[in-house]
Amino acid sequence: MELDLRKQRILEAIVLDYVATAEPVGSHVLVERYSLGVKSATIRNEMAEMSDRGYLRQPHTSAGRVPSDLGYRFYVNQLMHLPVVPSGESLRMRRLVESAASELDAILRQTCRLLAEMTRLPAVVTSPQTGDVHLRQILASPAGAEKTLLVLLFSDGRTENRLLALRTGADDAVALANALTERWSGVSVTTLGSATVGSAPAEIAHLNSHFVRLSEEIVATAKRLGDDAPMYVEGAHSVLEHPEFRDVERLGQFIATLQERAAMLALLRTALDTAISDRRTAPVRVSIGGEIGRAEMSEYSLVTSPYFVGGRESGSIGVLGPTRMDYPRAASAVGLMARTVGDLLTRLSVA
Repeated sequence: MELDLRKQRILEAIVLDYVATAEPVGSHVLVERYSLGVKSATIRNEMAEMSDRGYLRQPHTSAGRVPSDLGYRFYVNQLMHLPVVPSGESLRMRRLVESAASELDAILRQTCRLLAEMTRLPAVVTSPQTGDVHLRQILASPAGAEKTLLVLLFSDGRTENRLLALRTGADDAVALANALTERWSGVSVTTLGSATVGSAPAEIAHLNSHFVRLSEEIVATAKRLGDDAPMYVEGAHSVLEHPEFRDVERLGQFIATLQERAAMLALLRTALDTAISDRRTAPVRVSIGGEIGRAEMSEYSLVTSPYFVGGRESGSIGVLGPTRMDYPRAASAVGLMARTVGDLLTRLSVA
């Protein structure tokens, strides 16, 4: 997959122009807009050769050329220059994410929303893997005469509240919360979801039925979190800015894919496992067209990155859009937001 310097400059110019205009690029356009130092006839010959070698394609007989998947791949791996994110912008993103408070749902939604705004592409982020998340603290308090509020605090900042038809006094609620925290604190969500409840400790044996009921709710909540870890999608409307989606049927199919949780999780998982990465973009991975591995996604690209909590890969974040996307901006933004959310969740996990 080698191109001489002249062909590289022509390919880079074609990628940049096509991303900016969404119009096939002809030799005359390259002569007028880019200082390539050669005549139009020479550029035409070079473009024809690159087409024969699979780096360019010609949508119509009389049209100019556009990059092929192979052309985009060469550009991403060999020619792309990632913009340096100014320290002020990086700090602003971090503060905006932190402004979502300490609840996981708010943090991930804000992260996803900011990434969509930065790239003008639909953004997706997955929750941390539950095997890395543990229950930190349990709170309980009476809520009216006949109900008890159960609050579960997890190491990733997630908070789960349950209002149960269970009568408790203030002192009993505190005793139950302390015993439950002693029993379950530090246990991972994965382990907790299949745990055996057991009986109350001897000091609160008189509250055994309450202890068992609350423990069952904790186990059920952990199992649900493991089975239905949420995925967040923001910025779906941004595809309307791209001429590729003027076709209503294509737009509908794309939106349907974004909204199908299982399909998106599979795409992200495949991209992180198989996408070609480059030392300049690692750990950001770029999957282009057919590299995604699904026929219906052959005209799209996925730019993804894992995020790390406490040094361990925990979730993923990325953007999905047409192959005609601004790869430098997308890769830079995905990398920035992956680091930002990972750092914040790491701090919350040890707080």
